[in-house]
Amino acid sequence: MKKLVPSSLDPYQVFNDIASVKRLEKGERLKRIAPEICNSYKIYCNSISDLSVMYPIGFTGLEKEDLEDCYLGKTNPLNRLLADIIESQALPIRSQCQYCGMGSANTFDHYLPRSIFPEFAVFSLNLLPCCDTCNKHKSNVFINNLEGKRQIINLYYDNLISECYLNVSIYYKDDVPIAEYSLVQTSGISDSQFCLIKSHYSKLKLLERFRKRSSEVLSETQSSIKTHIKTKSIERVRQFLLEEAQRLRDIFSNNHWKVVLHEGMANSSKFIEDCCLTQ
Repeated sequence: MKKLVPSSLDPYQVFNDIASVKRLEKGERLKRIAPEICNSYKIYCNSISDLSVMYPIGFTGLEKEDLEDCYLGKTNPLNRLLADIIESQALPIRSQCQYCGMGSANTFDHYLPRSIFPEFAVFSLNLLPCCDTCNKHKSNVFINNLEGKRQIINLYYDNLISECYLNVSIYYKDDVPIAEYSLVQTSGISDSQFCLIKSHYSKLKLLERFRKRSSEVLSETQSSIKTHIKTKSIERVRQFLLEEAQRLRDIFSNNHWKVVLHEGMANSSKFIEDCCLTQ
């Protein structure tokens, strides 16, 4: 999980450009509410440290439909915005969903749900590139109604924790290695930070998705060791796994699912022994 870089395009100009290409009455309605939309953008920016305080303007009827159509009805100004959001990201993570670190970033999540906050349907800071799976799981998730706290990490403005909180253990079932992921709160992570992390991972079903994807990596890693390490020893295999973990950490982060998986493999005596026995 890495922070995203906001688009450099002027969000007010983007909205006005989209309104300008909408036909007839729809375009006129959008132009009439443009000052209100621009003011809502300012409120969003002023509340960026805690978006849980945001309340929808309450657009209904045609105005709500028009605002949602700004995103759903593809136009050249919108296409330019979406392309700029993608191209603003660093190359190593540009095509990868940072909500999960697994899927392809082939769609966009509305951090404040579009159906509830249509005023932010084409606001760049509210659009986060992500995979289709994360987008479906998140859906309209935003605030925990009981506690009034955000449930999903904001990849633009939340301070992403560098301390390791994602852990993996390798166990065997029918002689097949299986990775079991878990979240661990260390002393450097506050209760509020860990609460948001747990909610994010729970709502997006990340631990289970990591477990399912890890079987492929475990198998590929064993094959790679068989192919590339001619003289196998416990220390040589462990070194290989830790070096690969560090390579991935340099690209992604301490808490990327592949990083901790390789560390888990390096800490599993049975996995290493099995690799050494592979001929």
